[in-house]
Amino acid sequence: MNTISNFFLFATILLCCQQSTFSQEQTKFEKTDAKSLTENVFSVFDNNWFVVTAGNGETYNPMTISWGGFGILWGSPVATIYIRDTRYTYQLLNEGKYFTLCAFDEKYRSATQYLGTKSGRDEDKIKASGLTPLKTELGNTYYAEARLVIECEKVYNADLQPENITDAKGADMYKNTESVHRMFIGKILNVWQKK
Repeated sequence: MNTISNFFLFATILLCCQQSTFSQEQTKFEKTDAKSLTENVFSVFDNNWFVVTAGNGETYNPMTISWGGFGILWGSPVATIYIRDTRYTYQLLNEGKYFTLCAFDEKYRSATQYLGTKSGRDEDKIKASGLTPLKTELGNTYYAEARLVIECEKVYNADLQPENITDAKGADMYKNTESVHRMFIGKILNVWQKK
């Protein structure tokens, strides 16, 4: 009986310590207005990459993306991203209502590259990357190591139509494949920056 009591005491202490750590990590972020961001909207996608995470609760998946942008749609600030239909994140984006975008400093480049080259269908990418997942109040996943977190609600999606692409480089990308990218537009609900 004493061994069982000690086990439950240890488990309770461990759980409290983990919750305390996550609370401390969450306080490193400061909520801000999307329209007050000073990030370069081109380099944050192209040079720094974003990690998009889709899914709810325990079933979620992150991947790096370099296609996207920000703007205004129907009077609200939005983020637009493009995901190929062969990716596991694509499935979760289709099924879910929300997604997050996280930007990281250069020192996390190898972790974000890992998320872009491995599939969440095959392994626990988060564990292997070394990133620390946290949850927003809406239950969406972001990472303690991020410097910028953008939480979005999906408001529109549509497949790119290869026959409508007028750019030669873009058209060539889809010449010998049936796989296409889907555009997902998310209304920006929350933005947090590292303090």
